[in-house]
Amino acid sequence: MIEARVLTQIAAAIGKSAVLAEPSDLKLYEYDGGVDKSLPDVVVFPRTTEDVVTLVKLAREHNLAIVGRGAGTGLSGGAIARAGGMIVSFARMNRILEIDIPNERAVVQPGVVNLDISLAVQPLGYFYAPDPSSQRACTIGGNVAENAGGPHTLAYGVTTNHVLS
Repeated sequence: MIEARVLTQIAAAIGKSAVLAEPSDLKLYEYDGGVDKSLPDVVVFPRTTEDVVTLVKLAREHNLAIVGRGAGTGLSGGAIARAGGMIVSFARMNRILEIDIPNERAVVQPGVVNLDISLAVQPLGYFYAPDPSSQRACTIGGNVAENAGGPHTLAYGVTTNHVLS
């Protein structure tokens, strides 16, 4: 159970509308696409890298476990808060920041949906090769965390084969 003063600090840092702490809201984040369940103490929705840094500092200060969450479509339990604590949902960090075709790279925030990357580069003859079967919902951040891949991985490799940093 997270203390009220800690929730107040988190809300003050990133905004009250970016914090979920009601039991009925937390139930939606106790599972991913697999079968295991574990309830977090709080779910937060940062919009910027600076928000994430602030949340990590607050979690460290208050000894809260942190679990990053993409879309929660994974099957391995990687988005489950097994020790309670804070789920950092990257759903609001969903912008494609740069597409650099000459260098064959894109700079994206972790909440960008995979299919959106493919759609953005499709007119240029490119696509996001690891293409998990949940590509319409899963996010690049979740893919990186889980090293996800789909049908094209035999020819093009899994996520780690496509990440520079």
